[in-house]
Amino acid sequence: MCGVVGIYYFDKNNKDLKSQNYKHKLPKMLKEIRHRGDDQEEFGRLKNSVQGMSRLSIVSTKKDIIPYTNEDDTISLVYNGEIYNYLDLKSSLKNKHTFKSNTDTEYILHGYEDYGINIINEFNGMYAFSLFDSNKDELYLVRDKAGEKFLYYYEDHEKVVYASEIKAIVSILRAEEQHCNSYEMFEACFGQDTLFKNIKLIEPGQYVKFNFNKKKIVNYWRICDNLIYVKDDIAQIEKDLTELIVDSIELRTKNRQYPFGALVSGGIDSGLIAAIAKPDFIYSTTYRGLGKEFSEIEYAEAIATKIGKKLQIIEPTKEDFMKYRNEVAYHLDTPATWTGFNLYMTYEAVSKDTKIALTGEGVDEMFGGYHRYHLLHHDMQIYNLDALENYDYLIGKYYGKPSDRYIKLINRSEKIFQDKYMDYMKSIVEPSFSFFDKNVIHAMGNVDFYSTLQIILQMADRMSMAHTVENRAPFLDHRLMQYAFSMPEKYKIENGITKNIIKKIAKKFLPESVVERKDKRGFLMPFNLWFPNEGNKYDRTKYKDMVYSDWKNTFFKGSK
Repeated sequence: MCGVVGIYYFDKNNKDLKSQNYKHKLPKMLKEIRHRGDDQEEFGRLKNSVQGMSRLSIVSTKKDIIPYTNEDDTISLVYNGEIYNYLDLKSSLKNKHTFKSNTDTEYILHGYEDYGINIINEFNGMYAFSLFDSNKDELYLVRDKAGEKFLYYYEDHEKVVYASEIKAIVSILRAEEQHCNSYEMFEACFGQDTLFKNIKLIEPGQYVKFNFNKKKIVNYWRICDNLIYVKDDIAQIEKDLTELIVDSIELRTKNRQYPFGALVSGGIDSGLIAAIAKPDFIYSTTYRGLGKEFSEIEYAEAIATKIGKKLQIIEPTKEDFMKYRNEVAYHLDTPATWTGFNLYMTYEAVSKDTKIALTGEGVDEMFGGYHRYHLLHHDMQIYNLDALENYDYLIGKYYGKPSDRYIKLINRSEKIFQDKYMDYMKSIVEPSFSFFDKNVIHAMGNVDFYSTLQIILQMADRMSMAHTVENRAPFLDHRLMQYAFSMPEKYKIENGITKNIIKKIAKKFLPESVVERKDKRGFLMPFNLWFPNEGNKYDRTKYKDMVYSDWKNTFFKGSK
């Protein structure tokens, strides 16, 4: 993967351009994200735009000229990501182009020349890039459909400063803390707002266009806008999904110059990917010395045996956590959760073998995997009773709106009872429930996809790139995303079984003990054992305060 930075000046006579002061600023920014790509580091200027990139060579290992430019040097690009289908798209270019490399990066330039910015709708992959068109004096900041890669920006009256990570922006600007609704409600940031004043995050499937100081935000791809017809035929759905999963994994394993690994937790999501992909290395992190509650290693070992690979086991300690906790806070940019430490230690091991790892993010949100989904799903069965066929109003009066019930489930703050926070939560939840109506599994999954999954993706991106490893998530192929929310939701949770359709597929590839297990949990960290409270119980307030304190010390007290 890579890291991008840049500054776009609204005035072509800006003092930084005249004095070439940007030549001091860009290296400072690049230094902060060097961990994202240590194969090449360059920056350059095209008129009033300066762009830089720390490059991790995956598709091509030769040195390139950065920023990347078209044939007449009127369009420039810096890019973080992988367009997995770029070879297929390359053949559809309308005009003849001179390619200086065989990378997907150059395809973006020439695809834009031929089709304009809407070419991004055709991309299958993860990406965050800046493209400057000097003919129109337009800067595009673009983020992929699922939000796997990140791009932040700061704007004032004279410029836009952007980067893959916030730390690069605050290296040349004064960091100021601000309130963030998502942090108050979810203990982490998602959406456009961050805990840094005037620094915003481009959202999944979104691009921002600047033409001098005029800004336009475009949501070019959202799940609800891209649903397809899926026939209610379980055999056909199982066949379609199996083919899509296999093709998505194959796409994410062919464009590379290195062997690759896979992270295996012991569940069906990561296990299914490993079983199909047959990676060169597989890894699992565990705390088996602390008891079964913190270890799923027996299931990870069963997967390793099934695919004939040696499982590399990572066993972090409290001493490791105390040693690296500030590093984790530094790389995360904004406080998320300390479970990022698990990934930090895992990717440290991965980095010794390879630069590419496959992971299973997205399945729970897309296919009804969270146990809390049972609650609303069970409630909605009342509506289907013959005896209550004409009692929708009465049922709603008794239970309340499904969206209000889900707000109670996902909120993590007592402040929800304040009007401004309730209004915020409704703005996050109600649009999905309104769109999907009584299909509450779709609605809950869509809410989570654009909220809590984004926090998980933040951890995946930062912890992998902290060790210069590219994280690839096959289930976040946009074709799978749209299929998951277009299929009948009854196949997601059935007879009390979550992710039912995925488990049917997994039976073809994984041991029965893995597919049929009932004790699957999220990736846990033994916080209550390392920092015990009365009865070794989990103390959410103490936990949140400590995570926040680590972040505050890192970015506002110069601890890094």
